[in-house]
Amino acid sequence: MKISKVITLSLILPTLAFQSCGKKQTTDTEQSNDDGHTGNCCPPPSKVVEPSPGSGQAEEAQTPAPTPQLVETSQQLEERLQWFRDAKFGLFIHWGPAAISGEEISWSMMDRIEGGDKHKVVPRETYMNLYKTFNPTNFDADELMGLAKNAGMKYFVFVAKHHDGFSMWPTKEKRFSENADYPEHFSIADTPYQGDPVRMMQEAGKKHELKIGWYYSTRDWTHPDYLQGDNKIYNDYYENQVEELLNEYGPVDMVWFDHCFGDWDQYTIPRLYQKMYANNPKLLVNNRAAKGIKDIPEEYKALRLGDYDTPENRMGAFQHGRAWESCMILSPHTDHGGWSYRTGAETRSLTETLQLLSSCVTGDGNMLLNLAPLPDGSLKPEEKAILEGIAPWMAKYNEAIYDTRGGPWINGTWGGSSYRDNSVYLHIFNPTDEPIVLNALPQQITAATTIDGQAIPYSQDDQAKTVSITVPADARNPHVSIVKLTLASPVTGVLYGPALANESEVQIPGTMNFAVDQATIKGSATLEKQAEANTITNLTIDSLITWPLEIDSPGTYTIQLTTSAKKADSTLGVVCGNIKTHYVHVPGTGGDNNFQTYNIGEVTFPNAESIKLTLRPADASSWAPINVRGVKFIPSN
Repeated sequence: MKISKVITLSLILPTLAFQSCGKKQTTDTEQSNDDGHTGNCCPPPSKVVEPSPGSGQAEEAQTPAPTPQLVETSQQLEERLQWFRDAKFGLFIHWGPAAISGEEISWSMMDRIEGGDKHKVVPRETYMNLYKTFNPTNFDADELMGLAKNAGMKYFVFVAKHHDGFSMWPTKEKRFSENADYPEHFSIADTPYQGDPVRMMQEAGKKHELKIGWYYSTRDWTHPDYLQGDNKIYNDYYENQVEELLNEYGPVDMVWFDHCFGDWDQYTIPRLYQKMYANNPKLLVNNRAAKGIKDIPEEYKALRLGDYDTPENRMGAFQHGRAWESCMILSPHTDHGGWSYRTGAETRSLTETLQLLSSCVTGDGNMLLNLAPLPDGSLKPEEKAILEGIAPWMAKYNEAIYDTRGGPWINGTWGGSSYRDNSVYLHIFNPTDEPIVLNALPQQITAATTIDGQAIPYSQDDQAKTVSITVPADARNPHVSIVKLTLASPVTGVLYGPALANESEVQIPGTMNFAVDQATIKGSATLEKQAEANTITNLTIDSLITWPLEIDSPGTYTIQLTTSAKKADSTLGVVCGNIKTHYVHVPGTGGDNNFQTYNIGEVTFPNAESIKLTLRPADASSWAPINVRGVKFIPSN
């Protein structure tokens, strides 16, 4: 059975399993009783912070560098974000010894301490020794950065350390003891290669004038002190590594973290931020430096949010306020992986890639496109061809991409729009001889043309409150067609609501729609195929309704139900595998044919997996029959 989704991608995100403070291990629903850090470990922003051992700072307490997320105004944040908002398009690179196995980076390692069983195919000892034969002599950072620049990318994010703990630069920090089974530093310096890919990327990025970003995984599935006791040894280790990347491989424009789990008292997150901003006040940090940590104090919630959102495995929903960036795999695997090089992964088409880029831009976000070099460092030919194919499209249409904002229309499966001052750029997917009819703009349109000036037929009907655009065959692009609208006055805001005149609601990308005619029904409930909509009727106490739930895009979703009930007596359980169960008191609607749509809460899926969605009665004593017409999971950025 197929569940309809709007523009999704395959990606892996971690599960919530971890060790908590002290000797005791806890699950994500348990609380640690340990006191953890005290004193100067996590002080309020105004207090003095003691530097960590090995940080190279003076031993005496110092006044910390200001942490912008805690003190800046929204205008100051926008000033830091300006280059990022203007850039729109970046390159993500996942690579390391794991490429030798052809399996997923970090996640393929068996006997790891976090996550579920998915992807565990490489014995731990085998995985941990892949570095011994990692000799990527064909890695050419200059070629890679040149391809990125020609493709119109303005920044890159290179994975310096993933969850497996292997450092792609010759770090000074030691993780294993001298008599351990693995090298003390467990880094690129321990391989036959001996080169420094992080340095190569830094130098090539500067040469090609790309902004520099380092991905760093706080989670570390091989460090012996990760989440042990108060986590002090590991905190010093990873914070010092972040300082190495910032101070020795800069200037750095952004740090891309990827979750950390455990309790707030096991981390020194305020100290981490103060170190990062000590010498780099304009640094951008994504929303994952503290994401996953429990019990974050209210005064530090801004550190969990960071500077921008990072929807994974899907195009982000239209969001005109807070900045966002979708990271997307260019060559996804059928098992939802493909961040690192995977045998059997298939590269997306040029059309799909460009439509995803346009969708991110018109949704007022960025796209971070992931490439996965081969074990020898060279690029997968199919991925290289996509970058080369993007280049001419971007060269012609970059006016509709850079320095724009998403809107004024909300984007959707039809395409979307971006704007700058009094210019609006329509990004149209699959135009035909039929006009595309949009809801009206408040501004008067004075011209409609292609980017190079060819006139495009249009009409603006003030009475019908619509705008009609017809793209002639000779003005269409095989991937994404761009039409430029010139307005009599600048765009003043977003037209929230459906963009197309014949749409009844906004289609949010990544929404999972569970069709009732695709459900497995047990008990007294029956499926009625009605002219208006299919409905599961007479859901009684013995009924059970299930759908397969394929999580391609880990993240947080709002659960939306459409039901009817004569009386408001029934409590329904909405079971999302073993992740979460919501209990909802179904509202009475006054009749079986009076349906109501409402949200019942949120569920967070921490990793890609295959589970079941189940609807089941929860309280036999007060149950009255209900009818179900729809279930949706709506993603948030």
